[in-house]
Amino acid sequence: MGSLYYEKEKGMSTKNAILIIIGLLIITIGISIVAEARMPAKMVSHWNAQGQPDGYSSKSFALYFLPAMELGLVFLLFGLPLIDPRKENIRKFQPAYNWFVVLVIGFMSYLHLLTLGWNIGLKFDFLRWMVPAFAVLIYFTGSLIGGAQPNWFIGIRTPWTLSDNRVWERTHRIGGVAFKCCGVISVAGLIHPPITFWLLIIPLMITAFGLVVYSYIYYRKIHQVEI
Repeated sequence: MGSLYYEKEKGMSTKNAILIIIGLLIITIGISIVAEARMPAKMVSHWNAQGQPDGYSSKSFALYFLPAMELGLVFLLFGLPLIDPRKENIRKFQPAYNWFVVLVIGFMSYLHLLTLGWNIGLKFDFLRWMVPAFAVLIYFTGSLIGGAQPNWFIGIRTPWTLSDNRVWERTHRIGGVAFKCCGVISVAGLIHPPITFWLLIIPLMITAFGLVVYSYIYYRKIHQVEI
């Protein structure tokens, strides 16, 4: 709890988060409208593990689907805590959660702008431009997880963390460090492009699986159940 993200005076209020997100959406949609005339009828909308384009979609879909998804995600991310039976616990780390939502929407807007840039004619290594933003998002996810209090929607929700607050606290403390490490490792992939994608995905998969297993083992340990 010592992180500055959990100090109320240094956190982000929900009102400020919403204002920033509205600004991001206006900018993203505005750029899409302005750039529409310069876009081809079929736009690149997906890249493979080597950063090469391998998927296409119609102009209207590529220009507006992601902004629409961002809008829906905003309602989802801000709406779920309101119906959580343990929403009082969410309020304890709400400033950090608000930062997280802003970063998620910012990351998606950034990917959308990269997509528009590529289709206008700019040629660049998509993965090299995407990875640093991804690393920041994952690193901050670690900060959020490290201070998350027990709830039903945000964090490492396994039957064992939800059944015992001690398991929740220990699993999230370890998970916070693990996700931060994943963020740092993902940046290392820029040194050797052929493994960039795998250093994004594999550490996250190992971390997610490992935390589920750890929560189970720790739960059984403190409840003195034989494995």
